[in-house]
Amino acid sequence: MKNVVVFGSTGSIGRATLDVIEKNPGKFSVYGISACKQEGLLIRQIKKYRPKFAVFTEKNSEKSRVKTKKVKYLYGEDGLEFLATLPEVDIVVMAISGLAGLKCTLKALEAGKIVALATKEIIVCAGHLLTDKKGKILPVDSEHNAIFQILNRENSGVSSIILTASGGPFLNYKGDIKKVSPEQVLKHPVWKMGKRISVDSATMMNKGLEIIEAFYLFGVKKESIKVVLHPQAIVHGFVKFCDGFVKAVCSIPDMRYSINYCLNFPLRVDCGLPGLDVSKMRNLSFYDVRAGMFPCFDLAKEALKKEGSYLTVLNAADEESVKIFLEGLISFDKIPILIEKMLAKHKRVSVDTPDDILSLDFQIREKIRIEAGLCR
Repeated sequence: MKNVVVFGSTGSIGRATLDVIEKNPGKFSVYGISACKQEGLLIRQIKKYRPKFAVFTEKNSEKSRVKTKKVKYLYGEDGLEFLATLPEVDIVVMAISGLAGLKCTLKALEAGKIVALATKEIIVCAGHLLTDKKGKILPVDSEHNAIFQILNRENSGVSSIILTASGGPFLNYKGDIKKVSPEQVLKHPVWKMGKRISVDSATMMNKGLEIIEAFYLFGVKKESIKVVLHPQAIVHGFVKFCDGFVKAVCSIPDMRYSINYCLNFPLRVDCGLPGLDVSKMRNLSFYDVRAGMFPCFDLAKEALKKEGSYLTVLNAADEESVKIFLEGLISFDKIPILIEKMLAKHKRVSVDTPDDILSLDFQIREKIRIEAGLCR
């Protein structure tokens, strides 16, 4: 039985991971879980799964004083790092949003753990710090998981990789994009996701970040990473080979498939998820992403050309812009405008350590709020 730690257990990926573990009886033990904001749900998870450890990332939480026998309680970043490096831990599922799990992820990899990584911000901002570690990253994102499944078995003669994108809720929208509400933006037509990634899907920044992820995960040339719009979200990725063959990975659009793959890697295990009925795969469509179609997507590609600190600026500016949009303080169309301003004003700085990245991330968030007129 493998011991699994689920960081961010109360989020959409964390909850899906716990569901997959339940669907694999006798194969996995929930060794540890953590959460920040939904502490009430974390307490319910503690009572249900009886982990050895639980981490409350807010050190002074009143709710964290739950009494449950045989569960050891840890707090803050130190607690995350301690749990991620315990010898008994086999798999770390990193589903903490943003960069809060950056140092923890690095520690887990240095300790030789398998890290099922669902937090794209960590790869986007610190991809250059994740290489040559004892541990192994298994990508949870459905698109990168698809590419990994192909390249892990055959990686010679690759000419390009192609990620698919649903296009979000406004792919064929005819109304005034400036007037769309947060509620409209969060209604993704296919996937059930967290708030930030739902907004990023609507702007296509999510796919821009995934191009950056693919660059670091698979070691291919930047110009060899392509994206096509695929509204049905059945095909998650293609790999084109030099001899004209193309391989694709398909599944029902549900993150539990890639989570199940990561947990059971290198084996394939049936955990009871419904299979894709190929006979009903009708009317699948694919379209090019034209320049100017999604400004945030174009900004991500430009940031990747520059690499280094520009990638942290891109991520921080996007995350903070999305946050203030969801707060109702700016209109949807202002998100790419704010990001572009931050990138244009930025002068390259060192991002050779996690602290460098976190410091720059904080500075850009402050600047975004100033640029948006929310503080001085």
